[in-house]
Amino acid sequence: VVNSIKMGKIDAFKKYMYSVDVLLIDDIQFIAGKEKSHEIFFSIFNELVNNRKQICIASDRLPTEIKGLEDRLISRFSSGLSVGIDSPEFETSLAILKMKMSNSAFEARSIDEEALAFIASNFNRDVRQLEGALNRVLFYAIEFQKDDGKIQFDTATNALRGQVLVSDKSGITVRKIIKCVSEYYGLTKQQLTSKTRTKNISTARQIAMFMCRKLLDLPYIKIGEEFGGRDHSTVMSSCEKVEKQSKSSGAYLQALNEIEKIIKS
Repeated sequence: VVNSIKMGKIDAFKKYMYSVDVLLIDDIQFIAGKEKSHEIFFSIFNELVNNRKQICIASDRLPTEIKGLEDRLISRFSSGLSVGIDSPEFETSLAILKMKMSNSAFEARSIDEEALAFIASNFNRDVRQLEGALNRVLFYAIEFQKDDGKIQFDTATNALRGQVLVSDKSGITVRKIIKCVSEYYGLTKQQLTSKTRTKNISTARQIAMFMCRKLLDLPYIKIGEEFGGRDHSTVMSSCEKVEKQSKSSGAYLQALNEIEKIIKS
C-alpha cells in the first residue's frame, strides 16, 4: 500500500487486490489510526465481499477492542464469523515440541518425556513461547548437564527456573486458572483478559484473579499483568470483593469451591 501510494499506482494495486479469491491478513490491528489505509482497505473489503470472495483476518484482540479503528470497519469485521484461538492444549503442545525436536540437531528421544511434559504444561501460551522454552533447555543442557545422555527433568526445571508461574507439585498455572474459570462460565479466555466490564465477565474475571492469588500466591502486580495489564489496586479490589461475596452468598461460595476443585483436578 505504501509503495503504491508513493509510486502513484494505488488504483493498479486495488485492481489487483479485487482479483484475488482469498485474502488473508495477519495483525490487522496495525492499521489502527491510519486513515489512508482504512480507506483503501475498506474499498478492497467491500469489493471482495460483494464478489463473494473469502476474507480471513487475524488480530490479537476483538474488533471492538482495537482503538483507532473506524466504526465502519469494526461493523464489517464483526459481521463475519469471529473465532477465538486459544493456547494449544497439552497434547498439541507436546506434539509441537516433538516436531521441533525432530527438526533440530537433536532427536525427540534425546530428551526425557517428563521434561517435555513440563515444558508443554507450563509454556503453552503460544508456539513461540514453547519454542523459546525448548531452546533454553537445549542450550542449558549443552552447557551445564554433566553427561551427554538424555536431557533430564531436573535439567529442564533448572533451565526454566524463575520463568514459570507454576507449583511443581500441583501443576497449576495462571493459564490453567483462566481456562477453567472461562469454561465454567461459558466464556472465552480472551473475554477474561479483555477490558469488557459486563457483569458476567467481570464476576468471572474477579474469581480468576482471586484463584491466582489463593492457589499460586502471586503478587498483585503480576496477576494484573496476566489479566490485560491491569493495575495492582484493581486486582486487590477484585480479590476483596470475592472474599466478601463468598461470606454473604452460599451459592457464590459453592461456585468458588467447584471452580477450585476443577482447577486442582
